[in-house]
Formats: sequence, C-alpha cells, structure tokens
Amino acid sequence: MGQKLVVPVAALVLVLGAVLAAWLLWPSDGPRPTPPPGNDANARAPGNAAPLRLNPADFDPARVEPDPVTTQRPPQPYTPPAKALRLVISGRVVNDSGVGIADARVSFSGDQQLRDMRGTGYSDAAGNYRLLAWSSAAGLPTGERLGRVAAETPDGGIAVGEMVTIAEDAAEMPELVIQQGAVLEGQVLAEDGAAVPGAKVTLRSGGPVQVVSLRGRAPEIARRQLVRTVFADETGRFRFQQLPSAAYSMHAEGEYFGANRELNPVDLTLTSYGWAELRLKNENHIRGVLQDQAGQPVPGAVVQLIVTSKPVTGERPAGNAPVLTRSDLTTREDRVRRFDETSGVRPLGGNRVVTDAAGRFGFQYLADLEYTIATKLGEAEARHEGAKINQPDYTLNIQVSTSLSGLVRDAETGRAIEGFDVRVMRVSGEPQVTPFDRVAPDGLFQHHPGGAWLLANPPLQDAVVRISAPGYAPAVIKVGELREGDQRRDLDASLQPLCSLTFELVHEGRKLDLEPVAMLFDERLAFEASSDELGRVRIPDVPPAVYRVKVQLADGSVLEGSLAVPARREAALTLQLAPAG
Repeated sequence: MGQKLVVPVAALVLVLGAVLAAWLLWPSDGPRPTPPPGNDANARAPGNAAPLRLNPADFDPARVEPDPVTTQRPPQPYTPPAKALRLVISGRVVNDSGVGIADARVSFSGDQQLRDMRGTGYSDAAGNYRLLAWSSAAGLPTGERLGRVAAETPDGGIAVGEMVTIAEDAAEMPELVIQQGAVLEGQVLAEDGAAVPGAKVTLRSGGPVQVVSLRGRAPEIARRQLVRTVFADETGRFRFQQLPSAAYSMHAEGEYFGANRELNPVDLTLTSYGWAELRLKNENHIRGVLQDQAGQPVPGAVVQLIVTSKPVTGERPAGNAPVLTRSDLTTREDRVRRFDETSGVRPLGGNRVVTDAAGRFGFQYLADLEYTIATKLGEAEARHEGAKINQPDYTLNIQVSTSLSGLVRDAETGRAIEGFDVRVMRVSGEPQVTPFDRVAPDGLFQHHPGGAWLLANPPLQDAVVRISAPGYAPAVIKVGELREGDQRRDLDASLQPLCSLTFELVHEGRKLDLEPVAMLFDERLAFEASSDELGRVRIPDVPPAVYRVKVQLADGSVLEGSLAVPARREAALTLQLAPAG
C-alpha cells in the first residue's frame, strides 16, 4: 500500500517544481502583482524606462508644516452650577526690588481638594489684586485645603507662588515676586549678508534651569533643560525673553539660505541682555527654485529629495550628513533602484521642504550621492534627475493650470499682513470659524511679501481656503466648485485682530463686583473670568464674535446679557444684565 503512494507524490513534486522553475525564469517584464501606489518595488532610477512613482500624499504641505490652528470646543453645552462655591483671593505682585507691578494677570488654582476652584484678576497700579475664585462644588471639602496663585506680567514675566492653606471664604496670599529674566535678541543672515526671513532658531540651556509654565490647567515648575524655538521675522530678527540666568547655545536653519549648526554659545549668567548674529552656510547642499511655465515662482509646493545612488564603498558621508542604512536604499546588480515594498518611495532622511514666496527650496548637510529632486502639484510633476551636492541652483519647471490667489490685510488698520499660514481645507457643510479655533503664537507662518498668496494646482473640489496668523482669528474663504484651468485672483481676506477686552457688569444701574463670569458661544464655554472690585472684567485675546454672558450671583440666581466683541485690538464695553430666561 505504501509503495502505491510513491508514484502520485513524486508526480506532484515534479509538477510543483516545474511551476516554480517557470515562474523564476519568466521574463522580468512579465506581469507581476501591482503594489499599492507609492510602494512600487520596481520603481526605476533615472536613465531607465520607467520613472520613479511619486506618492501624492508625500507632497501634501500639511504633512510638512503642521497646522497652527487648534480647536478647543467643549463637547457639552455650559450649565451653571446650582450654587457656586466662592473664595476671595488677595495679594500683591512685585519685582525683585519689591516694587509693585501693574496689569499683571493673576490666576488661582487649588490642590486636589480644591481642583475645581478657578479665578483670574489683574493687579492695580501698586501691584495689589483681589479676585474671586469659584467652584461648582456644593461646599468646601473637609481637611486641609491648599491653593496658590500665579502671575504673568505684560512683558512676559512669570511667577508661581507656594501652596498655602486656604481658609473658609478668603485667603491672603504671599507676595508674588517676578524675577527679571534675560533677553536675547539677534539676526539671522545668509552667507552674502542678506537677512533670512522666517529662519528657525533653537535655543538650549547648557544644563538644568528652573522652567515655569502657565500653559496647562495648573502652573508648572520644573528644573530641566530649557529648549525654545522661535522663527525670525521678515528682516531675520528674532527675540527670546524671560530667560533664566544660564549659559546657552543656539543654532539656526533657513532651508534655501543654509544652516548654522555650530555651538554658538551665549552666556547670560552675568548679564540680562545678549545679542547674537547667526550667519548661515550652504554646506553639502542642494537648492534651487520651482517655477511655472511662464517662469513665475511657485510658492507653497512640497519638494522632496530622493537618493538614486549608493555611496562609494568605504566612503563616509561628508559633514553632518545622515548615514544611509539598508532600509534607506537597496541597489541591485542591474543598477535599478528598488525600494523595500513595505517602505515605498520616500525622501531620504525625511528631506521635504516647502517652497517660499520666491519658489525657493534647499537641503543641507547631504551625503555625496546622486539625487532626484521631485515635486508634485495635483496631476503635474516636475523633477531633476542626477542632482549632486554643491552645484549652482537647480531650476524645476512645473505646469500650473489652476490657481488660487489673493491678498491678506488687517481688518482694523487695512495694512498688509505678511506672516501667515494659508491652506486648502476639506470641510463638510458650510465652513465657519468660531472662537474655539485658536492660532498658536509660536507656529510656523510663511513670509508673504505685501500680503500676497498663491496656491498652485489645488485639489479640484468645492474648495475652502483658511488663512491664519498669530494675533488674529482665522478666516475662511469659500471658493466654490473648482475646475481645471480656473484662475481665481480675487480671494482677498481681512483678518480680525484678537481683542484685549474690558467690560463692566451692570444690573439695574449697579455694578457687580467680584462675580463669576462665563462667556458662551453656541451655548458652550469660550471664556471665564471674574469681575474686580469695580465691576470690571478683563479677558485677553478674545476673537470678535457675539457672546452670551452668564453671571451667577451668590444666592444662585443667574443674570445674562449679550456682548458683541468688535474686531479691534482693544475695547472697553458695558454689559447690561437681566435675569436669565
């Protein structure tokens, strides 16, 4: 019986072997399974018949330049508590010489026992403050209750007080001493001495320093290395302020203009002011300009660098260039550049940049290899194959058939705004901007001379363009249905400045002092504060809009009113309140 099975098994083995041999010997141009777009294992290098396939997702500017706008919309509508718990907090804000500091914004926060307590106020001309902190809790918790105050001065100085025991209904806090921090200014220059707009400057302390932050729900004090990044203005000038006394180092990057990765030490241990000039170098670089069929610069396009050769055996990359690994590049005997099927076509070391207003791009500290410079806008592509480091500027020409463009101005002054972010958004329904959309002041905002912007070959869809800049509420422009060949040049935007708002609470001819205030938009909490002893409420950086204001009195009754915040940097208003409902 066992011998009868030998012949069928042997025949099956021979058949499988023949099939496998035929598959292995099949011509290389025969049919193969098609990998996903952007992961073509048979993508070819320059000089071969089939060019590298470009993954459109790699050329999305949003993946290179993070969105500076965040949305902080509360998930639930605001509901006033049945009766708010109240504490009156008072104290003084002074400098290290004991002199009172005016207009310092003071905030109160409690420990775990009082974690729901909050309240803000401002110091007067002598540095004194008195504010109301409140909570939705039914009563003060039992046991020891601790809380502290923090303050921020108009020039950015920060102080955080120690935790102190909180009494039943009031607390006098120790003086808040604002230490005078150091200021470091400077300018970023190119090799030829020209100013570098928008250069990225990073500062690092030489060791741990005391770092104070008021950005979270509660003040934070930690001893650690301080790392800060700022972007230079249109003249290349930058500024760091309120720095702890320490020794620092810094470096700068300017893409097309080069980089400066030297130590660049600055000692601020014995002085409160420093100046630094950072001159960029183009070292082991590839740079160039992207232009359309008419020779005009194309801004806002992603350009990536793809390596298409391997280093000479035994040769180390020059300068600070990244070292290639097996996962970065595999070159086979037939000289066809092939990527691992799981990694796809991608730029070496994450080398992707966005062209500036003059269409310029640049990469620094590269290995001495051969590269392809590539960009993709819609269906149009442009590339330069065989690029090498330290050559004259390369020029890429791309066909632009569709474009959106316009001007950006300040709604209050009419002046052009030159530092802003512009991008096409995908939204469902009617696009709108709300006070919950906040612009990060330390984000990356491209420099646009004269406030002019252009988007080339945007997605063909019902387009919505959003423009954002620090110190302003974002603006959206509904373009409508976009077709191939459309040239929209009238998409101007007026950005509304955030308002430093002061308003008085008035009910039946009487000002309401030390009362909790909730400002609502779409029935959700946008801002909260408390009135001072004169019935005034001060809230910084309020987006222009119409808000519903609710005030809960000590007896639990609620007053409300409507407040229209104008598109001005400062406004002083009066709010007439009436019983809710």
